[in-house]
Amino acid sequence: MTDKEIFQGIAQKDNQTFLYLYQNHKGRIINMVSKNSGTEEDALDIFQEGIIALWTNIEKGKFQFQENAKIGTYLFALCRNIWISRLRKRKITKEVDNETVGIDPSELHALEEEYEQINQLTKVMQQLGDSCQQLLQLFYYKKSSLREIATVMGITEKTAKNNKYRCMQNLKELYNKRSTTP
Repeated sequence: MTDKEIFQGIAQKDNQTFLYLYQNHKGRIINMVSKNSGTEEDALDIFQEGIIALWTNIEKGKFQFQENAKIGTYLFALCRNIWISRLRKRKITKEVDNETVGIDPSELHALEEEYEQINQLTKVMQQLGDSCQQLLQLFYYKKSSLREIATVMGITEKTAKNNKYRCMQNLKELYNKRSTTP
Protein backbone atom coordinates (compact mmCIF):
# COMPACT_ATOMS: atom_id res chain seq x y z
CA MET A 1 0.00 0.00 0.00
CA THR A 2 1.17 3.53 -0.67
CA ASP A 3 1.27 6.12 2.11
CA LYS A 4 -1.66 7.89 0.45
CA GLU A 5 -3.72 4.68 0.45
CA ILE A 6 -2.81 4.07 4.09
CA PHE A 7 -3.81 7.63 5.02
CA GLN A 8 -7.14 7.31 3.21
CA GLY A 9 -7.77 3.87 4.70
CA ILE A 10 -7.16 5.11 8.23
CA ALA A 11 -9.40 8.12 7.64
CA GLN A 12 -12.14 5.75 6.44
CA LYS A 13 -11.53 3.28 9.32
CA ASP A 14 -10.77 0.52 6.82
CA ASN A 15 -9.94 -2.73 8.64
CA GLN A 16 -7.63 -3.91 5.83
CA THR A 17 -5.51 -0.79 6.28
CA PHE A 18 -5.17 -1.37 10.03
CA LEU A 19 -4.28 -5.01 9.33
CA TYR A 20 -1.65 -3.84 6.84
CA LEU A 21 -0.14 -1.47 9.43
CA TYR A 22 -0.12 -4.25 12.00
CA GLN A 23 1.57 -6.72 9.69
CA ASN A 24 4.16 -4.27 8.33
CA HIS A 25 5.08 -2.13 11.33
CA LYS A 26 4.49 -4.27 14.43
CA GLY A 27 7.93 -5.92 14.25
CA ARG A 28 9.80 -2.61 14.29
CA ILE A 29 7.90 -1.48 17.40
CA ILE A 30 8.46 -4.83 19.15
CA ASN A 31 12.17 -4.54 18.38
CA MET A 32 12.39 -0.97 19.72
CA VAL A 33 10.47 -1.72 22.94
CA SER A 34 12.26 -5.05 23.55
CA LYS A 35 15.68 -3.42 23.29
CA ASN A 36 14.61 -0.69 25.68
CA SER A 37 13.45 -2.46 28.86
CA GLY A 38 10.14 -3.80 27.54
CA THR A 39 8.41 -7.03 26.71
CA GLU A 40 6.58 -8.09 23.58
CA GLU A 41 3.31 -7.53 25.45
CA ASP A 42 4.42 -3.96 26.25
CA ALA A 43 5.26 -3.46 22.59
CA LEU A 44 1.87 -4.66 21.40
CA ASP A 45 0.15 -2.29 23.86
CA ILE A 46 2.35 0.59 22.66
CA PHE A 47 1.70 -0.29 19.04
CA GLN A 48 -2.07 -0.30 19.63
CA GLU A 49 -1.87 3.08 21.39
CA GLY A 50 0.24 4.40 18.50
CA ILE A 51 -2.33 3.26 15.93
CA ILE A 52 -5.08 4.97 17.95
CA ALA A 53 -3.01 8.16 18.22
CA LEU A 54 -2.34 8.09 14.45
CA TRP A 55 -6.04 7.62 13.70
CA THR A 56 -6.99 10.40 16.15
CA ASN A 57 -4.42 12.79 14.67
CA ILE A 58 -5.72 12.12 11.16
CA GLU A 59 -9.35 12.49 12.26
CA LYS A 60 -8.65 15.79 14.07
CA GLY A 61 -6.52 17.15 11.23
CA LYS A 62 -3.29 17.24 13.29
CA PHE A 63 -1.68 14.96 10.71
CA GLN A 64 -2.53 15.60 7.08
CA PHE A 65 -1.25 13.68 4.13
CA GLN A 66 1.65 15.18 2.23
CA GLU A 67 3.40 13.55 -0.74
CA ASN A 68 6.67 13.29 1.19
CA ALA A 69 5.08 12.16 4.47
CA LYS A 70 6.01 8.67 5.61
CA ILE A 71 3.22 7.29 7.75
CA GLY A 72 5.43 4.48 9.05
CA THR A 73 7.97 7.00 10.35
CA TYR A 74 5.23 9.07 11.97
CA LEU A 75 3.68 5.95 13.56
CA PHE A 76 7.10 4.89 14.84
CA ALA A 77 7.68 8.34 16.37
CA LEU A 78 4.28 8.20 18.07
CA CYS A 79 5.01 4.74 19.49
CA ARG A 80 8.47 5.81 20.61
CA ASN A 81 7.04 8.83 22.44
CA ILE A 82 4.38 6.68 24.10
CA TRP A 83 7.02 4.17 25.20
CA ILE A 84 9.31 6.87 26.59
CA SER A 85 6.37 8.33 28.49
CA ARG A 86 5.52 4.91 29.90
CA LEU A 87 9.13 4.36 30.95
CA ARG A 88 9.12 7.69 32.76
CA LYS A 89 5.93 6.73 34.55
CA ARG A 90 7.59 3.49 35.64
CA LYS A 91 10.48 5.64 36.87
CA ILE A 92 12.94 3.76 34.75
CA THR A 93 15.84 6.12 34.32
CA LYS A 94 17.60 4.18 31.60
CA GLU A 95 17.67 6.29 28.43
CA VAL A 96 16.13 4.72 25.37
CA ASP A 97 18.93 3.43 23.19
CA ASN A 98 18.75 5.91 20.30
CA GLU A 99 21.11 3.84 18.19
CA THR A 100 18.68 0.93 18.36
CA VAL A 101 15.71 3.19 17.72
CA GLY A 102 17.37 4.79 14.73
CA ILE A 103 16.06 8.28 15.46
CA ASP A 104 18.02 10.78 17.51
CA PRO A 105 15.82 12.77 19.96
CA SER A 106 16.78 16.02 18.22
CA GLU A 107 15.81 14.45 14.87
CA LEU A 108 12.50 13.32 16.38
CA HIS A 109 11.83 16.84 17.65
CA ALA A 110 12.73 18.26 14.24
CA LEU A 111 10.42 15.70 12.58
CA GLU A 112 7.53 16.68 14.86
CA GLU A 113 8.17 20.38 14.16
CA GLU A 114 8.29 19.69 10.42
CA TYR A 115 4.93 17.89 10.55
CA GLU A 116 3.44 20.80 12.50
CA GLN A 117 4.77 23.31 9.95
CA ILE A 118 3.43 21.21 7.07
CA ASN A 119 0.02 21.06 8.74
CA GLN A 120 0.00 24.83 9.33
CA LEU A 121 1.09 25.50 5.76
CA THR A 122 -1.60 23.16 4.44
CA LYS A 123 -4.28 25.01 6.40
CA VAL A 124 -3.01 28.37 5.15
CA MET A 125 -2.80 27.10 1.58
CA GLN A 126 -6.47 26.13 1.74
CA GLN A 127 -7.23 29.84 2.15
CA LEU A 128 -5.82 30.55 -1.31
CA GLY A 129 -8.00 30.35 -4.38
CA ASP A 130 -8.25 27.10 -6.32
CA SER A 131 -6.01 28.30 -9.16
CA CYS A 132 -3.26 29.37 -6.75
CA GLN A 133 -3.47 26.06 -4.92
CA GLN A 134 -3.26 24.16 -8.19
CA LEU A 135 -0.36 26.25 -9.50
CA LEU A 136 1.70 25.94 -6.30
CA GLN A 137 1.03 22.22 -6.00
CA LEU A 138 2.09 21.67 -9.61
CA PHE A 139 5.25 23.71 -9.16
CA TYR A 140 6.42 22.68 -5.68
CA TYR A 141 4.96 19.22 -5.08
CA LYS A 142 4.85 17.75 -8.58
CA LYS A 143 7.96 19.68 -9.69
CA SER A 144 6.29 20.71 -12.96
CA SER A 145 8.01 23.32 -15.10
CA LEU A 146 6.36 26.68 -15.78
CA ARG A 147 5.80 25.54 -19.36
CA GLU A 148 3.99 22.40 -18.17
CA ILE A 149 1.94 24.44 -15.69
CA ALA A 150 0.97 26.89 -18.42
CA THR A 151 -0.24 24.01 -20.61
CA VAL A 152 -2.22 22.36 -17.80
CA MET A 153 -3.81 25.63 -16.69
CA GLY A 154 -4.40 27.04 -20.18
CA ILE A 155 -2.29 30.17 -19.67
CA THR A 156 0.98 31.51 -21.06
CA GLU A 157 4.30 30.64 -19.48
CA LYS A 158 4.82 34.29 -18.51
CA THR A 159 1.40 34.40 -16.83
CA ALA A 160 2.26 31.19 -14.97
CA LYS A 161 5.49 32.78 -13.73
CA ASN A 162 3.71 35.97 -12.62
CA ASN A 163 0.87 34.02 -10.98
CA LYS A 164 3.33 31.79 -9.15
CA TYR A 165 5.07 34.84 -7.73
CA ARG A 166 1.76 36.47 -6.75
CA CYS A 167 0.44 33.24 -5.19
CA MET A 168 3.63 32.76 -3.19
CA GLN A 169 3.42 36.35 -1.91
CA ASN A 170 -0.20 35.74 -0.84
CA LEU A 171 0.76 32.46 0.81
CA LYS A 172 3.64 34.07 2.72
CA GLU A 173 1.41 36.92 3.85
CA LEU A 174 -1.32 34.54 5.07
CA TYR A 175 1.23 32.31 6.79
CA ASN A 176 2.89 35.25 8.55
CA LYS A 177 -0.49 36.56 9.70
CA ARG A 178 -1.36 33.12 11.05
CA SER A 179 1.89 32.74 12.96
CA THR A 180 1.63 36.21 14.54
CA THR A 181 -2.06 35.89 15.43
CA PRO A 182 -2.57 34.30 18.89
